[in-house]
Formats: sequence, structure tokens, C-alpha cells
Amino acid sequence: MDFTREVVVPAALSEILGRIFAFLFDSFPRPSPGDRELHRRRLERLLGNIGSMVEEAEGRHITNQQLLSHLQALTAGMYRGRFALEVTDLDDASRNTVGDDDDNVDSDDTTTDAAASNAGKRSFALCPSFERAKRSRVTSLILGAGASGSGGDGGTERLAAVVEELEGLTRDYMREFILLVQGYPRKVHRPVRTTLYMDRCVFGRHVEKERVVDFLLQRAPSGRAPYLSVLAVVGAKKVGKTTLVKHACDDERVRGHFARIEWFETPDVVRAGGLPGQYMWESGGPEYLAGVRRILAEPRFAGPSPSLLVFEDAWPMDEAAWAALASSPTPLGDGSKLLLTCRDADLARLGTADPVVLHKLQQEEYWYYFKAFAFGGADPRDHPRVAAVAREISEHLERTFLDARVLGTLLRANFDARFWRRVLAAIVSCERRPMHVGVLLELLPVRGRLQSYGYCRSPPKFTVQDVLSARASGHDGGSGSEEGFTVHLCRETLYMDHWYSITFKNDDRAPTPTPVVTT
Repeated sequence: MDFTREVVVPAALSEILGRIFAFLFDSFPRPSPGDRELHRRRLERLLGNIGSMVEEAEGRHITNQQLLSHLQALTAGMYRGRFALEVTDLDDASRNTVGDDDDNVDSDDTTTDAAASNAGKRSFALCPSFERAKRSRVTSLILGAGASGSGGDGGTERLAAVVEELEGLTRDYMREFILLVQGYPRKVHRPVRTTLYMDRCVFGRHVEKERVVDFLLQRAPSGRAPYLSVLAVVGAKKVGKTTLVKHACDDERVRGHFARIEWFETPDVVRAGGLPGQYMWESGGPEYLAGVRRILAEPRFAGPSPSLLVFEDAWPMDEAAWAALASSPTPLGDGSKLLLTCRDADLARLGTADPVVLHKLQQEEYWYYFKAFAFGGADPRDHPRVAAVAREISEHLERTFLDARVLGTLLRANFDARFWRRVLAAIVSCERRPMHVGVLLELLPVRGRLQSYGYCRSPPKFTVQDVLSARASGHDGGSGSEEGFTVHLCRETLYMDHWYSITFKNDDRAPTPTPVVTT
């Protein structure tokens, strides 16, 4: 009975659904190469079917790596299809929109145009001198339409290409995908708590998260070397390593599996292994390794119950010394695991499993993340001029989550095309990293010099909206206190409730010093 219910029935249902979907694909009229509207309707149907498959898969606990790879391919294709459809809509809206207030030219446009030219990255969105009759063609170029003057042929070709790609993708994956997904248990959905959840999953990182969770739940052999079970999450700065691990640790399966989950930042580990009062460490990392050794030996991690220890931004360590530590018995409970987040690919060799490597999001995916902060609940198709500038902004950003959150919030605080063009010019000419700090220094109307930026444990008094409103009302944006003031940029609530902010010091000195990053 259990075999029939768990295997035979899902298999039969999957076969029936696969035949239905195949029949729909085959019976739907195939458009001619120039039939734009039929391409559009076919793409909408494909996106609906693929979206349903992706939603079903992301709602289940999948551990098979090949199935996760199929899910990743379907998700990437879904975003490419949505992106092509949205860009086509924006092209049409731009061509059908008569000149409005967004086309007004002021002194800011001259400044932004010069900034783009000086940076050597000329931007069509920064050129207000074009005649209105040419604006639709400029917008088509910005949004990636074809080279034709009207943009119509390019839009049709774009739709036809993505329809062909998605049809091939569904033929390759659909039947097997539906069949296999049915065999995995459903997730228990809980309230969304962070902005990196979109469509009820970690945005752009679902497959990577499942890999981390699968490692954490695996039963490691006990009683023999290596005694440490370690996974490294590797990626460039601000690519989302810590956020990914936070969401994996917040998974109900992980929280129910480990008796204790604790996080350790680099300064804490170094202080635990260094000399009293020592806050800097050597390039070889002996203090860091000594700190890890002392943390593993702490009594609270001993006992029969497993613990999960997360070492954030792990410092490079001597491989031979680490191997000696891993081959020595530890008081950690059976089944305990270690997670290392790091930028150094060499550090990944210290793990006992293949590392999880994070790359930047594809441009199509990043656009959806960025616009969620920049537009809020507004539809970009209702604001084609602003959307044209927004698309260029997303292309010039370095596809980091923090840049999208901070700069998207800044844009939403002043929903005006001229201000958005100023932001674009500041991004194009910005040489400071992280990019959002350099842009804020140029655009926020504040007195004083940069003191620090980073996370703090108490909420700042001012927001970006407060500072921009102060300028609009003629007040000084930098009069928070005699010493200085802090501006709230965004908030993180998962595992540690803290605010990402930028602090200015009231000082009459003109030069802006190199910032001191607070952690």
C-alpha cells in the first residue's frame, strides 16, 4: 500500500501531467518569425508552466544534485524569459509615450553628462540633448532591443529566440523533472523575515542553499580521522556568502538537527588565539588557527548532541597545521559540523566536502532583485523613462546584493528621473569600493566627512529619506549632533539584528579620508 501511494501514484500522475503539457505545447499554434503577438502569448504560456515547475520544486526538500542542476537551468531560463518579455513591454511603452516631465532638462543633466564622458563610459540615459522624436530609439538601445530604427523587429526576434530556448528546455527536462520532484517531501513554509527572500526562496541561491543543507544533514562517520566535518562557502566580497549560510542555518531541518548553532567573526577568533590586546594577525594565520582550536575545545560544545560552528570570513591557515588539527580527536559531539565562509579558493581545500562556490547573479536575475528595491510596488512599465535609466543603473552595478539594496532604496526615496540620472552618472564615474559608499558621498546633501560605514547594533536616528527631505525643505542634512550623525541604509534581522549604516563626522576639513570599515 505504501509503495502504491508513494511510488506508483506519483509516477502515474507525473506521466499524465507530462503528456498534457506536451500536448499543449504541440497543439499551440506555432508563430511565424515575424508574428510578435503570437510569440508573446506563447512565451507567457511557457513562463506559466516553467514557473509552476520551479515553484513546486522549490517547495520541496530536494537532495539529488542532478535534479538541483535541472532546477537551476529551469530557473535561469525562467528569468531570461521574464526579462525578454519585460524589456519588450518597456520598448513598446517608450515608443507610445509622449514627452512628459521626465524629459525636462536642468543643470543636473549637464553635470551628469559630463561625468559620464569623463569616465569614458558614455550613457544614452545621460544625454538630454536628443530630440524627443529620437527618445524611443535611444530607450530601445538602452534596453537591449535590436539595431533597427523602430525597435519592433528587434523585439520580435528577441521573443522568438527566448521562446525557442524555453521550448527546448521544457522538452529536455519537463517529464523527468516532474516525476522526480514528486518523490521529495514538502517544506513547511514559515513567515518571510528578510529581503533576500523573493518568491519564497533565497533569491538566486536556492540550489546552493540546498547543497549546504544537504551537507549539514549528512551523517559523518564517527570515531576516526578526520574528526572535523567541514564545508567551505567560497565567493568574492559581497557576493552573498554570509546571507546564504544564514538562510541555510535557519532552515527548519537544520535547526532541528543541531543542539547549538553559533557564529564566530574573524576578530573574535583572532582574539581567542592571540596574545592579550592583540587585534592584528600575521599572514600565515597562526593566531586564527589557535583561536579555532580553543573554540572547538570549549566545554559548551562537548557532549552527545551535535553542534554547528560557523566561521565567517575565515582567515587563511597553514594547510599542514589544519590537517593536524582535523586528524586529532575533539570534544565536539558526534555529527558536529563546521562551515567556513571565505574569499580565498585555497582555503576551500581545508573542507572535507566539495566547496560551494558562489558567483555573481546573471544580469537578468540581478535586474529583478534591483528593481524590487528601486520601484517598490510600482510597475516599471508605468514609468518607461525612469525604467530606462534604472536598466542602465543595474548594468553598471557590480551585481552585489548590498549595492542593489542601498542604491535601490536611495532611488525609491526620490522617484524622479532627473535624480536617477544623477545617480547613474555617479555610478559611472565612481572609483571607490564599495560602490554604494562612493555614490552616497557624492549625492547625499550632508556636511562633514566620512567617518565609517558598516553594521551597528542600535538603530540609527536618520534614514536616507530623512536626509533627502532635509535638503528639499532647506535644512542642513548634517546637523544631527556636534560630533556627527549616522544614516540608516538597510537592516538585517536573520540571526543578528543589526543595521547597515554610514556615519559622517562634523568637521570643517575639506578632504575626505579613507574610510574605516566597522564590522
